[in-house]
Amino acid sequence: MNKSVVILLSTYNGEKYLEEQLASIFFQTYWQNCTLFVRDDGSKDGTVAILKKYEQEGKLRLECGENVGFVRSFFWLINNAPEADFYLFADQDDVWNADKIERGINSLCKEDDSIPLLYFANIDIYDSEMHFVQHNDFISSLPSFETLCTQSLLTGMTYIFNATLLNLMKNVNPLNVDGHDYITAMVAGACGKLIMDNTPVAKYRRHNSNTSPLNVSFFKMFVWRFKRFFINRNNKITQQFYEFRDKFEALISEDKRYFVRLLTKDKTLHFRNIKLFFYPKRFRKSSLFEEIALRLMFLTGRL
Repeated sequence: MNKSVVILLSTYNGEKYLEEQLASIFFQTYWQNCTLFVRDDGSKDGTVAILKKYEQEGKLRLECGENVGFVRSFFWLINNAPEADFYLFADQDDVWNADKIERGINSLCKEDDSIPLLYFANIDIYDSEMHFVQHNDFISSLPSFETLCTQSLLTGMTYIFNATLLNLMKNVNPLNVDGHDYITAMVAGACGKLIMDNTPVAKYRRHNSNTSPLNVSFFKMFVWRFKRFFINRNNKITQQFYEFRDKFEALISEDKRYFVRLLTKDKTLHFRNIKLFFYPKRFRKSSLFEEIALRLMFLTGRL
């Protein structure tokens, strides 16, 4: 167990919960082989002061930059990360179980490191004050490539991935990406191997400033999706499909290439939309309603 690990953490106005997350990282059973690499995304509160305190203690490496948004901030970390065997994404407001990293490294070390590897695990969901809400039951089996493309299903803060996958991610233009963890799962699922651990490895904190909903009520999820796809016309999911095709089409199998080509055909072409509406494989691992809603978005050219 001498594999080197780099933890990639992007922060922004996170002073309220940051120290609790940092403590859970520093008390990892695998911490002795880890480097915590942090980029602050232009915080206006006391986040940077907290980070500089730990930087002076030698517990992390800190870079401070202008506010560019979490996707571009994480991709800056990807492109500037020090060399290591494995890498992790970290959010500023969760709490990790003490053996989170060790569990993942144990699993990854059994695999062929020459291909892109992505380990992911389950989580428990807590409220903003860290009161238990529920176990996450979203992930019960390995998702298909179609699901990885059409649903940001996996939780990025559980990821551990190898240098082979990191190097592939350096080809991605973050301006065309909907989520750093979303496209990382797509690339791993298409070009490498996913390793699933159904055991919860962290406490996922839900609060009003989260960037996307998870395990919220049906009504809140419906409102969020309606705003995203029918009111806000600037969502980047379609751009992400094109980015994936342009950078990785040559590396994937013919069946996956066919699906990606369908996703990236002109949305005004009726045959394209009809083919996706009647596509024989299921897209969503969640509710039947979401499956139907997604197919209707394809049929009407919204995606």
